[in-house]
Amino acid sequence: MEKFQPAQFGKYLLLDKIAVGGMAELYRAKIIGVEGFEKLIAVKMILPHLSLEEDLVSSFICEAKLAAFLQHQNIVQIYDFGRMENRYFIAMEYLFGKDLKAVIRKSKERKQPISLENSLYMISQVCKGLDYAHHLRDFNGTPLSIIHRDIGPQNIFITYDGEVKIIDFGIAKAAIQDRTTQAGSIKGKVAYMSPEQAEGKAVDHRSDIFAIGIMLYELVLERRMFSGDIYEVFKKVRESDFAAPESLNKDLPPRLYEILHKALARNPEMRYQSSGEMLIDIDAFMAERAYRPNERSLSTFIRGLFQSEADSEMTAMHEAAKLKIVSESARATVPVTIMSPQKTLALPRKELENADKKPARFIVPVAAVAFVIFVFGLGFYFLKGSVPRIDGIISRLHESDVMQEKSTDTDVIDSADPYLTSILEAETLLQ
Repeated sequence: MEKFQPAQFGKYLLLDKIAVGGMAELYRAKIIGVEGFEKLIAVKMILPHLSLEEDLVSSFICEAKLAAFLQHQNIVQIYDFGRMENRYFIAMEYLFGKDLKAVIRKSKERKQPISLENSLYMISQVCKGLDYAHHLRDFNGTPLSIIHRDIGPQNIFITYDGEVKIIDFGIAKAAIQDRTTQAGSIKGKVAYMSPEQAEGKAVDHRSDIFAIGIMLYELVLERRMFSGDIYEVFKKVRESDFAAPESLNKDLPPRLYEILHKALARNPEMRYQSSGEMLIDIDAFMAERAYRPNERSLSTFIRGLFQSEADSEMTAMHEAAKLKIVSESARATVPVTIMSPQKTLALPRKELENADKKPARFIVPVAAVAFVIFVFGLGFYFLKGSVPRIDGIISRLHESDVMQEKSTDTDVIDSADPYLTSILEAETLLQ
């Protein structure tokens, strides 16, 4: 695989490509401002060949629109959204860590089970983030009724510092959006769907609560709730066919079984009616058991699992910190890479900057030549014998032309650096 070369993308410096999915690619990047300001970020960019796929582009834009409202410590933060050269992108908070799916897999490989305290703590933080999203209102006070619809270990991110973040609201739905797609369509990871979602029925926030219950089930019982091939899993999900937690582990506290059963009730009316309600029960249970998990204890566990990966990421960050936008003194000789949806193009900076000035450089000489011809014609017609006089006029015009050309070559106005200026095409985030 060809190594990615750092490239400028508007006001962002793309450092390296860290992931590619079916819809978008993710870059580690940084934004550089005045007085040495720098901030490490992630840039999620829709794949070039999908730019004309209306449904996928719409999903990508919907994620950005919802992100304009979502501001919570347990939800990944979105900083910017736009379109450049027909590619939509989202600039977001860069997270150091692993998603919960990777954490579960690594814990099994290393035979280091996730403790009940840490499992409950992670789920409690997911409940906090979702309760915020489910109850969020727009600037007019109207409930947005946001539903994530793709809650699962792959979309729960655990940082090396023990923070828990919900990511990827790409297929989320809100009340401000078209409701017609909520019923009759199935989107999300099958093994983490609610029965009503798998059946293609209209869903509400309680579908997300069922998904939280599945994650808690798998964390505390250390096994998948729905297993088999895709067809078997789909059938089991629709029928809510899974082994009762008591039948798999009889040693868990009875209160925990109650929490699981309520979160995983097939009938939404029998489930927790809000993530906040589930959070209250989890917190009460941890208090009863004198559990005191926190970010520090979770961080210790995560760093223990991924010490080598964490060290590698830190090294990559140190390397990224060395990359700078080319200084003013080097602009005439150092090439810069410009991102394009079709290809990456390297051109000298001065050539790029002066490209739009070149037509202007020829206007004065061409006009002067045309004027000379015009004067010559008039002079020849009216003066005929006064060739020396006309030659003098032509000579002076030629001298003026040469001086103007020299001035154009040397007195180039140095405009603002276009590589430090965002050329994002404005998009309306809120409708």
